[in-house]
Amino acid sequence: MITAFHHIGCLVENIDIAVADYKILCPELIVSDVYDIEDQLVKVAFVNIGNTHIEFVEPYTTNTTLVKLLSKKPGYYHIGIFTDNIDDEIARLEENGYRFINKFRSMAFNNRFCAFLYNQEYHLIELIEKE
Repeated sequence: MITAFHHIGCLVENIDIAVADYKILCPELIVSDVYDIEDQLVKVAFVNIGNTHIEFVEPYTTNTTLVKLLSKKPGYYHIGIFTDNIDDEIARLEENGYRFINKFRSMAFNNRFCAFLYNQEYHLIELIEKE
């Protein structure tokens, strides 16, 4: 079962520059540590504005898929949603036309399981296993 919205993912060329830019918008911005997620070939950091989280995703230069997507300047490219049971939720979504991409453990979420799926509109959805 889906339990809560967590974040919007935003591709950036450089996390430090993105954080500095958002601090202009919101000087009291709360910024997480930067997580280096080697198996996903990305670095990520979360910025919090009130109860809203934005995940800045900086791809490694070797992550050709995200580097190519970043060159198109997509900005926000996925949403993250908590779920109580990630395997059941993946199965339910696949039964309803979602396309499974991958499942992995993320350092950004204390090594909990996450999974990416595309919905029928090709929006990228990240499921995050709730603690």
